[in-house]
Amino acid sequence: MPFRVLSHVHTHHSHDSLLSSEKILAAARRAQVDVLIVTDHETIAGSREIQRLAQGNPKFVPTAGEFKTEKGDIIGIFLRDEIRPGTSEEVILQIRSQGGLVLLPHPYKSKHIDDRLLSQVDLIESVNSRCSDWENERAGFLAEKLCRPILGGADAHCAGELGAVFANVFVDTPSNELELRHALLTAPRQIERKPVSGVYRPYSQMIKAVKTRNPILFLSQSKRLAATFLRESLHHST
Repeated sequence: MPFRVLSHVHTHHSHDSLLSSEKILAAARRAQVDVLIVTDHETIAGSREIQRLAQGNPKFVPTAGEFKTEKGDIIGIFLRDEIRPGTSEEVILQIRSQGGLVLLPHPYKSKHIDDRLLSQVDLIESVNSRCSDWENERAGFLAEKLCRPILGGADAHCAGELGAVFANVFVDTPSNELELRHALLTAPRQIERKPVSGVYRPYSQMIKAVKTRNPILFLSQSKRLAATFLRESLHHST
């Protein structure tokens, strides 16, 4: 039986999300997720919080986070401690020193990828729910070219995005984290994607604006939210 992975999820510990751990856990359980990878911005606090609450359901909640660098965001999985801010080299070195895996999220969105960065990546996010089809297609080609295993990223900041993307890994559910790590690096998999509304993107940026007290960002994103809502409403009415 394959096991199911929900990856790239943000809790209220991120500056652009209000999602509670309880709501995330409930959604993961409804979707029969076996592995939940929580990747808050600049902290492992969200994954640690959900680990405490999960109590084995989902079976695995590896410690993880998403960290900003000069080359774009980098995700570390199977961490032990917080990652200090730094360059991409420094962040990856910290992930490696903890025995973690390096996941490159949305490689063609807000990234400055080069050969040095790509040589240090263990997994590539080939489908991200907030990326365009073109960006995801290029990410898939990149993973194939580099012979890197793929993961799907829900990139969920809002409840409606929690069912956006899953990875179904075609091997028996691992019995421990060492087996899980091996399966993520070697087992065949299929990415499952469901369309979600585009309004979640500006909405999460409005949350960021409130948390960071940035009225200009709030105003620009509220206009973007209204335009997106109107465009989707007109599309559904035709």
